[in-house]
Amino acid sequence: MAERGATKLDAIDRRIIRLLVEDATRSNNELAARVGLSPAPLSRRLARLYSAGVIRQTVVIDPKAAGVGFQAFLEVTLERTASKVGQRFIELVSRMPEVVECHTVAGDFDFLLKIAVRDVADYKRLLWSEFEQIAEIKTLRSTILLDSPKMTATMAP
Repeated sequence: MAERGATKLDAIDRRIIRLLVEDATRSNNELAARVGLSPAPLSRRLARLYSAGVIRQTVVIDPKAAGVGFQAFLEVTLERTASKVGQRFIELVSRMPEVVECHTVAGDFDFLLKIAVRDVADYKRLLWSEFEQIAEIKTLRSTILLDSPKMTATMAP
């Protein structure tokens, strides 16, 4: 996804975003009333926030309910950190449905991936058959996710 320039947000924009973060199922009429606008100006603001990429819609699933019994964070260090190598790695992991997040990081490793699979055997299959094929990988280090007592889809401005 291409980076966009920062969009200037006023107090009403910020209030709309906070209300949506609290409960994304709120109707436009309820949002309009809570921020002191009529529905038409609220709709224009929402359209602007969506088109600027400030707000995006996504579906959050409960991993256990969806049959995901094992999650891990995978620290990946590449042999070389040339942009071409990094971009190729990003393209390859983007095709793996088990990789639910990919973060480029600065520090002791190059990428932090969040992996969601059925079980340990499925994780082993992913490591040994999928990641093993990526020649640029120097090291992999797993951290098993036990629980997620706090998860926030986003932070409100």
